[in-house]
Amino acid sequence: MKNRWIRELLSFSRKERSGIIVLLMIIFLIILSGTMIPLFIPKAEPNFSAWKGEIDAYLTKSENKISSVKELNPVPFDPNKVDSATLATIGLPVKLANNWLSYLSHGGRFRDKEGIKKIYGMTSGLFEQLDRFIVFPAENRVFSNSGGANYQPKAGKGDKRDTLFRSGYEKKAKPVVLIQELNRADSINLLKIPGIGSILASRIIRYRNLLGGFYDVSQIREVYGFRGENFQAVSPFLSVDATLVKALNVNFSTVQDLGRHPYIGYRTARKLIRQRDKNGMFLSAADLSESVGSDSLKRLIPYLQFSQ
Repeated sequence: MKNRWIRELLSFSRKERSGIIVLLMIIFLIILSGTMIPLFIPKAEPNFSAWKGEIDAYLTKSENKISSVKELNPVPFDPNKVDSATLATIGLPVKLANNWLSYLSHGGRFRDKEGIKKIYGMTSGLFEQLDRFIVFPAENRVFSNSGGANYQPKAGKGDKRDTLFRSGYEKKAKPVVLIQELNRADSINLLKIPGIGSILASRIIRYRNLLGGFYDVSQIREVYGFRGENFQAVSPFLSVDATLVKALNVNFSTVQDLGRHPYIGYRTARKLIRQRDKNGMFLSAADLSESVGSDSLKRLIPYLQFSQ
């Protein structure tokens, strides 16, 4: 009885046994054909000669390009006052010359030779030929007949060369930066302050409009992208007239009016409206403490108005 189910499981009819045998033979033939076919049909070897030829040609072209450094005809020049004629006389490639002039036309300025190395298209070979001919006015260099650059000895007192050097290359006085009042200044005035660029200036104006004005200079720390070191640099040039702050009447403002204010937000604005509908008009800042946190309320007080 114990082995009965095994016998039933393994017992097949004549048709089933025939089917199993045929199936096994088909499987065997498939395996055999897969093994024998490659013996009768030779496998074609891939031809990589054309591909190898293209690689060799590319490598040869690259090596020639690297090894061949264009000979220049450099002359002494100031990299910040160079023009297309000078660069053409030197023999610089057209693309490199265009990149150079484009950088200068957009207000760029080279302070040392390292900046010249970074021009797109400048190679080490080209720079080595230009290096000794690059002159920054403050360096006061003279060129020998061989084209090399040597430092000019300091001229004595009363020497004509000393007079020419001092008159030509004296440092310009730093421009005076006027203190800007934050609630009146536009983006052009803010750009006059060292450390404030066009993007930061527009963000300051946008944040000022959302607040209704600044009542303290330190509030610009809250402007997106404004860093702590920026504040230390620009704060001496800023002032605030708190009388220009626009007050927000919480008794008549809508959810949109209150929600737009950075110190309130739409979630708190809805709480204030529900509280006002339930308890009546607000009489003082203390009435808002039920819906506004203490820190936010402290910052918000200069913007609140409770007239009825």
